[in-house]
Amino acid sequence: MGKPRHIGDLLGQALKQHGLESGFKRGAALALWPEIAGESLSQLTEAERLEDGVLYVRVCDSVVGHQLTYMREDFLRRYREKLPGVVLELRFSVGQPGKKKKAQAPNEPLPPLSGEEEQRLRSLAQQMPEALQGAVYKAARAVVRRQKASPHPPCVVCGSPSAENPCKGCQRLLKDPLIEKEARRLVRRPLSPRLDGELLLAARYLASRDLEAQLRELLPQVVREPQLLPMLQDTARRFLQLQTGQKDVTAYRHLLPETLQSLLKEV
Repeated sequence: MGKPRHIGDLLGQALKQHGLESGFKRGAALALWPEIAGESLSQLTEAERLEDGVLYVRVCDSVVGHQLTYMREDFLRRYREKLPGVVLELRFSVGQPGKKKKAQAPNEPLPPLSGEEEQRLRSLAQQMPEALQGAVYKAARAVVRRQKASPHPPCVVCGSPSAENPCKGCQRLLKDPLIEKEARRLVRRPLSPRLDGELLLAARYLASRDLEAQLRELLPQVVREPQLLPMLQDTARRFLQLQTGQKDVTAYRHLLPETLQSLLKEV
């Protein structure tokens, strides 16, 4: 975990830290499906995977699948209440629940989680209803281990492995007017988010990108016009607040590139 050498490294490092929580939320989305669907429907269906915000659900037959399409908005509303910004769409496919296609045996076992990662997942699971904590932890743990084994790099927004970067789901989010509006707010008030989940991650990414561009533009101007230094200090402070979530960022100045550290004695 070496010290970032420039703002781009800091941005990437900070966003990658969301990978574990992202994996937890994907696991939670699978584990929560029985509660979202209800006792009767959960016996006829099974949540299989979550990709780019789309939850794929296997149903016992086409009749059930057709019926569920009329309930899609209700299911999505329940997910928004429990896991904001995680499940953006539902897709149903016919097949006997519980009888998935056998996956090809991997050449190597999935990598284990560190003690810190295990503890973080347990802490996150404790935020769920007590009856669901065990299932959510187990599902999230499996998702995170698969993420660590993936050959694809993490999405710079949500942290999930993706052949495209940002992933397809985050590409859609980044174009959402609501996300763009929240990003503009976060540029001014980085510690007062109004969104949650992956919606907030997307808005933070846009806001960080904007603040990073401002810092790069201001730096050479400050060298020529020292009176602009307070503006540079304020921009750097907001950038670090956005990345750390802390109001006092004095202890994080070392994360800025050396060229800025020499100019910014206070942020």
